[in-house]
Amino acid sequence: MRIVSKDEHFRESKKALMRYRALMEKVARMEERLEQIDRDLMSIKSPELSSEPKTSVRITLEDKLIRKDELESKINSTLKFARQNRADIMRCIDALENQKSALVLERYFIDSATLETIADEMHYSYEYVKQLYVAGVKSAVVNW
Repeated sequence: MRIVSKDEHFRESKKALMRYRALMEKVARMEERLEQIDRDLMSIKSPELSSEPKTSVRITLEDKLIRKDELESKINSTLKFARQNRADIMRCIDALENQKSALVLERYFIDSATLETIADEMHYSYEYVKQLYVAGVKSAVVNW
């Protein structure tokens, strides 16, 4: 039987709870790339004169459309996984006895709010919100 220290339990719980936030950051980056592809598609449809040198490899409309489809597929699969992960995290947060800690963890891990923002919204000091955060992560039962 493996003995888990309190610090190790905190790190493992935090890592598991951070998964959704990390996935949503990944989706945001992919959506930015998708927006760039859309802008590139518009420039292919309506060429503009530019002072920038032309590339030696010609990227066609078909190449851009393939990249767009692949990226949209990646975004959709990541979102599907993120939704399941979000549900797991919410079950973990909802199981907490301290509802103030639960609210702090939900705002931090699900809504991606900073502890400073949470403190302002809840009208608590930053230190108190940090204590709620630490207590919530320590008492979270992450079993997925």
